Amino acid sequence: MDEWSLRKRKEDKICSLGLQSPGAEKIKAINARRAELLREQKALAIGLRRTVGEDIVVQRSNVKAQQVAVKKSRQMFGSMECRHNKLPSEESPEGLEHTLQNVLRVSQELEALQKEVHQLEKAEKQELLKGSQVNVNSLNDWFGRYGEPKRQSQPVEMARSCLMKPRRLPFIGTSNAVTLRKGHLIK
Repeated sequence: MDEWSLRKRKEDKICSLGLQSPGAEKIKAINARRAELLREQKALAIGLRRTVGEDIVVQRSNVKAQQVAVKKSRQMFGSMECRHNKLPSEESPEGLEHTLQNVLRVSQELEALQKEVHQLEKAEKQELLKGSQVNVNSLNDWFGRYGEPKRQSQPVEMARSCLMKPRRLPFIGTSNAVTLRKGHLIK
């Protein structure tokens, strides 16, 4: 998480409750490991694609050679020559099987990490539900626990409702009636 996002989440009281939990640190470490595994999986996929591409080129030449051999064998008194090149992946010490095993291993690790993150998030949610039994009986209690809203009730703030100042009455002064202007969030 970058500095700006971290600062904004620390400033917000509700987001900071989830940011400081011990489960969040574990989830962050697991997500870092997942990112590392995804990079490894990407590198393996690129290598696999390159290897399979080389194999396809060789296999295509093998197929053409076999087609030529079949055509020659159908001719009367044609000589039978069969040419077969080994695939590069079969010649190398670590062939496709080794690469596929690595891809499978990384995929299984990613699944295990995903399950662990899911379990941690579930435990974190249950702990928040246990801790959410806080008695908040008034808005002042709410503001004390989670902080004041950023948008204040002012005449220039069109999203929130606000009390307008009393109207001026000619030759009398000001009225005792107070007008409530509804904000865009209520309409």
